[in-house]
Amino acid sequence: MMTPPQLPKIAFTLKDTAGRLDLHVFSSLTNELRKLGSGQQPESKWFHQRRQEMIDAMHQEKKLKHFLVSSADVRVLIHLWSTHIDFFKAYPVSKRHLKLMIRIKDKLSPSQIFSLIRLYFMVYDQIDDLKYFCTCIQSQLEKICPNKRLSQNMHIYCKHKSILFDSSLKAFWASYNQDENSLQAYCQTYHIPWDNKARFVISAKHHLYISPIENLRPGETSDSFERLCHDEIKNMPYDSQYSIGQTIAIHMMDQLENKSLPDSWRHFVMNLLGDPRMPKTSDLYQNGWAGMPSRYANQMEKWLSQMDMLVFLEILKEIGKQTGNEMIRRMFPSRKSFLESLYKTGMVTQTRLFLSSDAISFIEKQYEPQDRPMFAQLSHKNKSIIYMQVGRVHLIEGTHNYSARLLDWLPTKHPITNLEKKKFILSELATGLDQAYVSEFQDSEHLYVIPHDIHNAWRRKLVEILKGFDIFLT
Repeated sequence: MMTPPQLPKIAFTLKDTAGRLDLHVFSSLTNELRKLGSGQQPESKWFHQRRQEMIDAMHQEKKLKHFLVSSADVRVLIHLWSTHIDFFKAYPVSKRHLKLMIRIKDKLSPSQIFSLIRLYFMVYDQIDDLKYFCTCIQSQLEKICPNKRLSQNMHIYCKHKSILFDSSLKAFWASYNQDENSLQAYCQTYHIPWDNKARFVISAKHHLYISPIENLRPGETSDSFERLCHDEIKNMPYDSQYSIGQTIAIHMMDQLENKSLPDSWRHFVMNLLGDPRMPKTSDLYQNGWAGMPSRYANQMEKWLSQMDMLVFLEILKEIGKQTGNEMIRRMFPSRKSFLESLYKTGMVTQTRLFLSSDAISFIEKQYEPQDRPMFAQLSHKNKSIIYMQVGRVHLIEGTHNYSARLLDWLPTKHPITNLEKKKFILSELATGLDQAYVSEFQDSEHLYVIPHDIHNAWRRKLVEILKGFDIFLT
């Protein structure tokens, strides 16, 4: 076997700084290359200086015509419109300012037109004279459309300029088919940036999803309700703050301030956002009610609490019929009157139903699935209970011989308002509640356990106790 020849070793050394010298030069060139690739011109020292001069002129409250004097200034103007909110407000994209710009530079460069088009999509309905702006964009595109070296975006804008840059967007909407394309996919075919802050996109969402329900009177329905409840629509961001579902719910609930909630609107809003009484940690609650001001969830809970009370009255009435129990029948009018008086105070803000097997069977026969209240199951054949927060006190009422309970505080470890607990035994809501209260609030005397009687002494006693908490029944 032949031994391979041994080559002499070559020794060399490199300084620690080798290859690192002038790295900033390469970094700078890389940034410039990126800007060229994105259609932006490198920002020279002159550009930054002129930009600052124009901002200074704004602070001095000079008119635009006094400092917009050259075609190079037009480039800075378009940049400031797109990036400087105060400059945009001080010198709005108005007919007067656009005419001044075109008078100085009749034919804009493709990159400048592109910047104006992006500005159009971003601020859209904040442009002072949208119709004239659209005419201006179409005119500028006409001048550069024969240029074959345009970017793909610009080719699209040239081809569809009459559809995209029309203040009415009549043709834009006429060519859109909701059954074939999502709004996002449709916008992308025209290279419209899908940005939740872009006013064009927000206006498109408003036209398509919000406008159909804006003019509805309370209780009126729309053919669009079913479509709007689809996950891909109701969960779609409307803007940078709310989803489509949240925006619709806010609009509808604002119309109903201090009014009752029609069933049709309750179904619709809850299909959009769910029941606000669900566990606060659930994804559905976090994606819906948690992202809105708390007053909306509180108001919906209040409306649902009123419905719970009406359902409980129906259960009381049905029990009297079914059992034939004379004492229950005789006490029903008084219980009904008492609960209705609580309802009229408008101070019931939270409720929870605990239903027996008989009561569950009753509401399943009596109510359609979408109308059934939220409830926990009570392991008892015929005894049901309702928990109510009335003002700053907590009241628990029941059917049959369940004693009414009034507390100033709920025991922190008691599960009565824990929505994740779906099943209870009767003692948990009776002696178990009493014992938990006494154990936690040993110095308090505001636990009242009041048995019912046919002479209505229970009602008179509860009315007097409630007065002490500034709750007055009529």
